[in-house]
This record gives sequence, C-alpha cells and structure tokens, in this order.
Amino acid sequence: MRKHIFQALLIAAVSVLAACGSVQSFTFEQLYPAEVTYPAGVSHVAVVNNMPSAPAPKGDVLTAGMHEGDGKIAAETLAGALADSRYFSQVVICDSALCPEDIRTEAPMLTQAQVEELCASLEADMLFSVERVALQTAKREVFYPDFPMPFEVLEVKTRPTVRIYIPSRSKPMVSVSRVDSLYWDLLPDLSDRVVVRDATSDAISALMPVLVPHWGEVSRLFYDSGSVEMRDAAVCVRENDWAEAKRLWQQLYDSRKKGRLKAKAAFNMALACEMEGSLDEASGWLDKAKGCVSPGSEEERVADYYQKVLEEKRKDLPKLDMQMKRF
Repeated sequence: MRKHIFQALLIAAVSVLAACGSVQSFTFEQLYPAEVTYPAGVSHVAVVNNMPSAPAPKGDVLTAGMHEGDGKIAAETLAGALADSRYFSQVVICDSALCPEDIRTEAPMLTQAQVEELCASLEADMLFSVERVALQTAKREVFYPDFPMPFEVLEVKTRPTVRIYIPSRSKPMVSVSRVDSLYWDLLPDLSDRVVVRDATSDAISALMPVLVPHWGEVSRLFYDSGSVEMRDAAVCVRENDWAEAKRLWQQLYDSRKKGRLKAKAAFNMALACEMEGSLDEASGWLDKAKGCVSPGSEEERVADYYQKVLEEKRKDLPKLDMQMKRF
C-alpha cells in the first residue's frame, strides 16, 4: 500500500487540554486563502505542458535515483484540479508539449511572444505552465511504534515547478514549487512506471493549496461541564445549533459575578461568535474570559491558545476576502 507523508501542524496544547474532562474538541471545515493572488481580470486560464522530455519509465524494473515526471499527466492533473476548484470561469488545456525534445532537465521559460500567442489561441487570460516534476527515489527503512522490526519502503522526494504567465509581462508572474515526500511499500508490482505516474499526479495535486483558496479541517476547544447550561449547550454544539448554545452560555455568564465558570462561559461565547463569522466579537469575549481566569490555570492556557488561533485567522482574512471577490 502506498503511504503519503503530508506536512501537518501538530499543536500539543490541543491534545493535552482536550484530555481534561471539562474540555472537548470538535472539527469543522475552514476556507484558507491561496498563497498566490491573481489580477482581478483573470477568469479564463489555460494549462500547458512545458516539461522536458524523458524516456518512458519501464514497467518491469524499480530503480533508485533521479526521474523526470510525466508532462502529460502533470498537465492533465493540474487542469483537472483547477477546474474542480471552480475558482476560474474556464480552464482549458493545451494538448501539445512545448519544450524542445532535446531538453532533458530544465525547460526554458516561455517568451512573452509565446505567452501572447498561446493565450490568444486558447482564449485565456493567464497560463499555468508545468515546467518540471523532479523525482528522487531511494529505499529506506521506517519504524512503526510497538513493532519489533523496520519496514523497507521506497521514498520518493518530489519537487514540482509551475510558472504562471500573463501576456502583459515579459517574465513569469510567479514561480511555484514545493518539496514533498511520498512512501510506497515495496510490493512486487511496484515499478518505475507506477512511481512516475502516481508521484507526478500527487506532486502536482500538492500545489493546489498554493494556487487556489482551499478548504481544510481545523479543531476548536470548548467547555462542556460545570452546570446545566454547559451540558445543554454542549448538546447544541453537537447538533450545530450555535444560536441556542450562545444563548445558554450568555445566560450562564450573566448569572455569575466571577470565577472559573464565568470564564468558561465567556470563552465559549468567543467560540460561538467565531462560528457566526464575527472575529471582533470573538476577540472581545476572549478578553472577558482572560479577565476572569487565574494566572497559570488551565483556563488561561486554553485562552492563550485560542487567542493565537484567532490572530492567525484574522491575518488570513484580508487576503481571503480579496481572492474571493470574484464570486
């Protein structure tokens, strides 16, 4: 079986704090901005294959070392992923390979004349040019927890490169690349052909969060015990009824003069405001929560963690709003 290793942010605070009896976690999908922001007028885009040519990989051998990805697969994967994102009005693909056949490693950048000609013929405002997918393969031993012996796997380090061109510029608008690693179990049917085919597709797919806004799963914490209101509100959270949960937490907050339960209610109110789309209100309630907690307490650590989460989300919002104006 093939195994993928993706970069992930593992925050120890979540697992440690969620282990406490009064703190629960839940997950939801959040929209993130792309790393690249495009000119406002761009709606029709084209994908072209400018990758160097390479000998066809063999289906009966598995070799370690450098390989070149498959340009046709790379272009088709990128075009399909851009179309599936629905971020652009139209995505078309050029069937012809652009790179000269005698180029083996690094394709030359497209000239402005080439970009203008391609955009005109494909009726596109912008070009995504797949320039290279470099693949480095090697056999490795990996260890699994609680297993007495290592497994031998094939590690594939991928480095795709995509340049983005618009006709009005003499040079690429931006060049995008990302290094990632993939792992395969060393099964008898694994071959260079399989590795090049699948690694090319996976390497290009890994660029999508860079190129277009994307959804990602995130985790949040909330308090669910200490009073009837807390327990009832926790049921509302599981049913996605944030309005009623917010009413219960507000009621609890107003009924307490001070103390840990008041702080927990204020913290949960901050979460409800975030879920309703108001980060300013969420920050205000979080300040109230922090004003009720004791220094060094569990509640202070939870609030500090959540404050950092809100700050990161707030930083992304202007960029996300700009990128989503096309809708």
